[in-house]
Amino acid sequence: MDSLVLELLDIKQITKDEALRLFDLDIEELFLVSSKIRKKYKGNKVKVCSIINAKSGQCSENCKFCAQSAFNKTDVKVYPLVDTEKIKEISTKALDNVGCFGIVSSGNSLNDNEIEKLCEMFKQHKKVSHLGVSIGRISDENFKKLKEAGIKKMHHNLETSENFYPNICSTHSYKERIDTIKRAKNFGFEICSGGLFGIGESLKDRIDLAFTLKEIGSDSVPMNFFMPIKGIALEHLPVMHPIEILKTIAIYRIILQTPDIMVCGGREMHLRDLQSWIFQAGANGMMTGGYLTTIGRDIITDRQMVKDLDMELEAE
Repeated sequence: MDSLVLELLDIKQITKDEALRLFDLDIEELFLVSSKIRKKYKGNKVKVCSIINAKSGQCSENCKFCAQSAFNKTDVKVYPLVDTEKIKEISTKALDNVGCFGIVSSGNSLNDNEIEKLCEMFKQHKKVSHLGVSIGRISDENFKKLKEAGIKKMHHNLETSENFYPNICSTHSYKERIDTIKRAKNFGFEICSGGLFGIGESLKDRIDLAFTLKEIGSDSVPMNFFMPIKGIALEHLPVMHPIEILKTIAIYRIILQTPDIMVCGGREMHLRDLQSWIFQAGANGMMTGGYLTTIGRDIITDRQMVKDLDMELEAE
């Protein structure tokens, strides 16, 4: 067994150079460490979340991986902010089966009127404490409004490393994304921030992102795996191999240690029969149902998978 694995079994902190070395190890050796860390901090419980694409398409940002960007030529549905009563109805039903629910919108930000509509709904929502929002850049004034309305969780992905970021987006900066997260933390929001893998980044970029997420103190780290969609700028990229995905999850658990690690977009397409291995790799949660523009796996199947593993679904 690799000497670094033996050291890590004592659940020590790891350096960037050590983390990069882990990609060369056998998956079984990584699982020894990552599953031990998961069990130490998360026990045998699994978090499950779902989302609604509450405002879709015609985004003014030029993210090369996104089907909703106006710069990409996809057939994604385009619609304004969904009626808030409909959002309330869908989220209430979803929360009967999952622990948290996210309201996600396309675009750089919502306007003040849209924020007001959401806040009025949140104030009336019986399960508001289980809701989170992913609505782009937010002003300090609107952070206050969302906080007063009962929202506790803010989602804002970094996507990749600061070094690689200019290769996938140029209409807003990495610094702006970090700033939004830091201001959300200053207002007392729980932070959900992670990345997208398989978009041409190097292994070093993946390690750099993990250490950035650790530095900013992300409470929950969603890990998405690139799905090529016809019409996006990156549609030519190959899909990731399942073992590479599982290694990446394991290494993120070893680096990050304590946050929730949620496996999200691309899980079904890339992992196929290996989906249950995400927990050995160190994940303690997953997104179920649909994603923003692609179909996921139904909650009944995912709940059965958790039950078959003798694990326990966690209610938030």
